[in-house]
Amino acid sequence: MKKSPPVLRWSVALAVVIIVAALFMIGKSRMGVDTDILNAIPAGDPVLADARAVLKSHPMQDRIVADLRCDPVDPRALQEGAALVIKKMRDSGLFRRVGLDAEMGAFPTLADAVVENLPFLFTEQDLQRNVAPLLEKPAVRTAIRSQASLIQGLEGIGQTRWLASDPLGLRFLILGRMSHLAPAKGARPAGDILLAADGTRVLIVAEPGTSATATDFAKRADRLFADIQAELNRTWPGPPRLILTPVGAYRAALDNESAAKTDTRRAMVFSTVAVAILLLIGFPRPLLGLLALFPALMGTALAYFVLSLFRSSISVLAIGFGGAIISFTVDYGITYLLFLDRTRETRGLDTTREVWSLGLLAMMTTAVSFAFLFLSGFPALAQLGAFAALGVVFTFAFVHLVYPFLFPVVPPAGREGTPWLRRFSEKLASADPAWKPWAALALCLALLPFARLDFQVDLKSLNTVRPETLAAEDEVKQAWGDILNRVYLLSEGKTYREMREKGDRLTALLDEELARGTLSAAFVASMAFPGPERAAANRLAWQAFWTTERKEACKHRLGEAAAAEGFRPWTFDPFLRQLESPAGAAVEIPASLYGMVGIAPAAGTGPWRQFVTVLPGPAYRGEDFFNRLHSSGLARLFDPGVFTERLGRVILEGFLQVALIVGLLTLLVAALYLLDLRLTLIALTPTAFALICTLGTLHLIGRPPGIPTIMVSAVIIGMGTDYAMYIVRSQQRYLDEKHPSMALVRLSVLLSFATTFLGFGVLALASHAMLSSAGIALALGIGYSFLGTTAIVPPLLRRLYRPIALPEETVEAGSKNHARRVLARYRRIEGYVRAFVFFKLRLDPMFPRLASFVSGPRRILDIGCGYGIPSSWLLEIHPDARVFGIDPDSDRVRVASRAIGGRGEMTVGKAPNLPSLQGPVDTALLLDVVHMLDDGELRLTLDRIAAVLEPGGVLVLRAIVPAFPAPSPERRFEERRLKRQGGQARFRTVEEVRRSIEETGLRVGLPESMSPDREVWWFIARKPREYES
Repeated sequence: MKKSPPVLRWSVALAVVIIVAALFMIGKSRMGVDTDILNAIPAGDPVLADARAVLKSHPMQDRIVADLRCDPVDPRALQEGAALVIKKMRDSGLFRRVGLDAEMGAFPTLADAVVENLPFLFTEQDLQRNVAPLLEKPAVRTAIRSQASLIQGLEGIGQTRWLASDPLGLRFLILGRMSHLAPAKGARPAGDILLAADGTRVLIVAEPGTSATATDFAKRADRLFADIQAELNRTWPGPPRLILTPVGAYRAALDNESAAKTDTRRAMVFSTVAVAILLLIGFPRPLLGLLALFPALMGTALAYFVLSLFRSSISVLAIGFGGAIISFTVDYGITYLLFLDRTRETRGLDTTREVWSLGLLAMMTTAVSFAFLFLSGFPALAQLGAFAALGVVFTFAFVHLVYPFLFPVVPPAGREGTPWLRRFSEKLASADPAWKPWAALALCLALLPFARLDFQVDLKSLNTVRPETLAAEDEVKQAWGDILNRVYLLSEGKTYREMREKGDRLTALLDEELARGTLSAAFVASMAFPGPERAAANRLAWQAFWTTERKEACKHRLGEAAAAEGFRPWTFDPFLRQLESPAGAAVEIPASLYGMVGIAPAAGTGPWRQFVTVLPGPAYRGEDFFNRLHSSGLARLFDPGVFTERLGRVILEGFLQVALIVGLLTLLVAALYLLDLRLTLIALTPTAFALICTLGTLHLIGRPPGIPTIMVSAVIIGMGTDYAMYIVRSQQRYLDEKHPSMALVRLSVLLSFATTFLGFGVLALASHAMLSSAGIALALGIGYSFLGTTAIVPPLLRRLYRPIALPEETVEAGSKNHARRVLARYRRIEGYVRAFVFFKLRLDPMFPRLASFVSGPRRILDIGCGYGIPSSWLLEIHPDARVFGIDPDSDRVRVASRAIGGRGEMTVGKAPNLPSLQGPVDTALLLDVVHMLDDGELRLTLDRIAAVLEPGGVLVLRAIVPAFPAPSPERRFEERRLKRQGGQARFRTVEEVRRSIEETGLRVGLPESMSPDREVWWFIARKPREYES
């Protein structure tokens, strides 16, 4: 390859950096950070899907409440302070509504509607069970007396009309069903605020003008409340002091984003600095080692940009994982540069050819394990998987596409690197002492009892808030109640009418649940505003209930009560008229009451929604209630208890599913790549060890696996295999644990582990709960994976790669036993080599024809020996033979040397050079080589072969000879192969080959075509004996 000028190469590299940086900035502007923990919940399960839908759309999700406390109690200061807070909030323009003015203004309208709708509000059961007892004489007197006392107070202003239309207080039967909706018992409205029962604090409710979790709103709201508190402090420096405690989703969103961004910056800075220090220590040329970070940074930036093309937001887990991605993708740069930075001259393309095969398997297992995280059902984990998988692939591609261009030739380094670090890596990854696997087994067995698959399902583990936010939430919950103690329903309809019809059916269902004790309280809008069908049925029940006798008795008792309480005889005539001729249709729900009765009008093309709050009763069984509600199709349910239980079950199933799928995929990828079941099992053993030890350790340290831990468990499987894959793959390639390149691989594994462990270690120290939990699990998993790799893999590989001598026996040339014995010489060698040998033996007509050309050889010269397949084949049928081969490909020579064992020697070199022979040979093989040599090289090669052949020795030559107008597959393949390598194929005719051989003094027999449809010919030549000359 023609070498580019350094200025050009580094100019191109700078341009690449600028382009990638620009793409990253574009991606950052396109994709925001998603801090909503609901987006981390799997959506496939009906319980979780219902919970997510309810929580996503419930008004309380965005609602902000501000608790104002006065210390010591001063009612006037409390009232004035509340007025100031409300004014500031309204003036800010951040809120659509502040205070209870709408509810307070709407309550008379609600009461009027309930009183007017009385004939339509009671079922037959309600009338018999709840209304009939109110018609008894003492009950009538009590009702009139209670309402008389009520209208005499200030709170009774405007209630006189309700007394006339509803003297029995039937409206309280309906309005009482809403009592459980109050934030706290005893709390009462007071203008725009809600006043606590003890009068020490007020609650101010506000609805944001936009999403409360939007970053801009959250920041502005946080500043607003800080400014209000500052003004309260200036106005009431104390005593008394006014303490404002705002609570809402905006605080959690702000805390989560702040923590995630801080953690991400810290992780990237610390992991980058720590990695840089390690690289400076580990490389002969420290500055060259720093370049190992370059592909990781570029790959992560490109991954972020590509992800932004398909998503508008990225989860906090994925963004926090960004620093960790850099720490483990740096592995590929480390391995490449360690092989490039050596004490001899190296070439970029040669290094790529050597390192590619070592790192490809590790890259594939890691990328596949991350990519398949979408099977977990967790959206956040799917994003993390896509981000990490893209980062891994882009980094690996960057290393092998860009670095060979940047470093075409690297001069020798002046030193070996840091000696103590290399000695340390050698000692760690050594097969000695022999007790290491037993120690690992003992540790695994000790932790096995603690490695329980019991998970801590807590949504708080996905969320991170400051201590101040937690304290504020606790204070408000203690004072005003806890939202999680209630059960929420969501009923939807495409139209207003459909929503009302569903509401009627839902009311009937909830009435049944109330009757059987499943629920203790529930309110649906249909209870105050029934739809046409329910209203008609209730009207008939009302008319049937009010018989002539009941009406007369009621009229008489009301008259007596009116006289006793000082009312005029006709005061209750409006109510009595309702008994005689109730209205023909129920009053429709006024729009002003939508919020009060839990109705949310359709937004655009969205559905109409109705929110219902219920309280569990003594016979409540959450799972059964959900099943009945879900089968009816009337509403969605959010029950914290059912939700938590089902989430735990789904997470466990997801963990087992992902672990199984990723484990099987890793096993499949490794098995297909290694093509050796024992090696595959050895490579995966440290991962099994790591999973058991990680689970056991988490329980021992009091951090049982939570949602984030489970979510990243598949990552441990994929990434944890990398170290073992590198060791196993390099052993399979170099076949000798003392090979110089094995030392580089061990050092690479140590540095890769150290950088990855540092990245996850920094993540474990994150303030964000999700990132910290995931970081602890990953740090333990990667640490145990490395421990398992160094303690288990080397001793097992040494045992597996012990030389094994096949029993001596007479072998028939070309038999199945012959092929089996030849294949056995390539056992544990790289999979594609063994596959090549297998198909070569089965498909190449050379075998068994080669046996007929060679008779009882003792010393064989093999020029262009390749993997040594013909030599090994001959050695099996000639036990006394020895082989001396030469080939320009060092990888092929390495394999051939392993195959022939101690029965010869294979040398790296190119014809016309010959290996060191130290004596004549009786057989020379020149198979499929002559088309790669020019005329001069061919003549010199044949001359040298003739010179080393003993009299009577045989030259077996096979060559591709053009015989057809259209090139044969062999000829096309060789032309393209040599062209890619920068060479040229020189095919010769039969006569030209024959003449070239005879010019050396060898005698050629009749050339023989290997097959009529092939362009491959045999040339068998013999060196004349002295008496034949």
